[in-house]
This record gives sequence, C-alpha cells and structure tokens, in this order.
Amino acid sequence: MTNVEKLKNESNRDYAFRVIKDNIINLEIKPGIMISEQEIAEELNISRTPVHEALQELSRTKIVDILPQKGCRVSLIDMNLVNEAVFMRLTIESAVTEEACHLATEKDIEALEENVILQDFYKESDNYDKIMDLDNRFHEKLYEITDKMQCLYMVRLMNIHFDRLRELTLQTGVTSRIVSDHKAILKAIKDKDAKAAKDVLNIHLNHLYVDEKAIRKSHPDYFTE
Repeated sequence: MTNVEKLKNESNRDYAFRVIKDNIINLEIKPGIMISEQEIAEELNISRTPVHEALQELSRTKIVDILPQKGCRVSLIDMNLVNEAVFMRLTIESAVTEEACHLATEKDIEALEENVILQDFYKESDNYDKIMDLDNRFHEKLYEITDKMQCLYMVRLMNIHFDRLRELTLQTGVTSRIVSDHKAILKAIKDKDAKAAKDVLNIHLNHLYVDEKAIRKSHPDYFTE
C-alpha cells in the first residue's frame, strides 16, 4: 500500500479513508484482496478505530465487503455498479459542463488550458499517475467554475467503481484519446458551445466501455461474473 502524509487538520478517519480509497482506485490494493485493519493502522500510525470507521464508510459505497468473522475484502469490479456510477456522473456532469460554458472566465479557461498542456507533456512519457491526476483536476475545475462542489463530493463517492476501470484503461495505453477528449471539451467551453461540450463529455465518459472486453481478458480475476 502506498502511504501519503496526513493533511493539516485532517481527522484520522478522513486520513484513513483517503489513503485506503486512493490505493483501491490505483490498484495498489487489488480487487478481491483482504484488508487488515491492524496492518493499515500500524502503517498509518493511528489507532484501529478510525480505520474501522473508514472501512465502514467505504462498505456503504460497496467498494469493500465486510465479511462477518473474516474481516474486510476489496470488492471485485461489478459492471452494474460501474454503469450506475457513469450514469450518475454523466447526468450531473453534463449539466455542470453546460453551465461552465456560460460561466467560465478567461482565468478559468487559462487554468483548463494549462491542465491540458500538462496532459500533453505527461502523455509523451506515458506517466499514467500524472494523467489520472490531471484528468481528475480538469473535471474538478468544471465543478469549481459552476460552484457545485457538493455535487462533486457525491459523484466522487460513487465514482470509485468507475475510477478502477479508468486506471486499468490508462494502463492499456489510451492516454492520447483521453487528452484529445479534454481538448475538445475545452474548445467547446471557449466557444460557449454547450451542446458540443455535452456531446464530447458523453463520448469521453463512455470510452471505457470500448475497452472493457480487453481489460476483462487481461485481468479476469478482477471482475464479478
């Protein structure tokens, strides 16, 4: 498991939640693996209680399974939950993207342009972690522009199921397509073309379904039947 520093004013429960969630998304903790509360507590140098609370919260999103008398296991990738996560995100983010076309300032557009330039840079070295981070920040900026950060929080909770598939997709080497999608969304926002922005977003979020078959073939043990 990859550990990171605790943030200022971050509670132990929130710290444990963030570290466990991020490690599940980036597949450091793989689907089907058992999780030890004690081992995580020792690694994070905190007590078991906040780790237990973090795992309980994650279980409500169905990303981990609490097994009576056995412990906690990272859930396998369930395409029904991935589909539901994409539906929720697409429904909310389409509206957010449409609104961003009308509200984005020159400063907002500059921030998005800088993000895309960095995506191009890291694409050349196939730096998947950086691309994933910049992808997240690109979409987060749309929520910032429209002042819909609570919506982003709700989307991110459910999006854990989608994010694992995104991580696997990045590992198959499709970063060029991801970056080109962001460029098209940015152009639509600059042109204040809400319809074009929503159309590209729809294609962007549904690209993963094209790769599902190949990913299943490479990682059959990661998925439910």
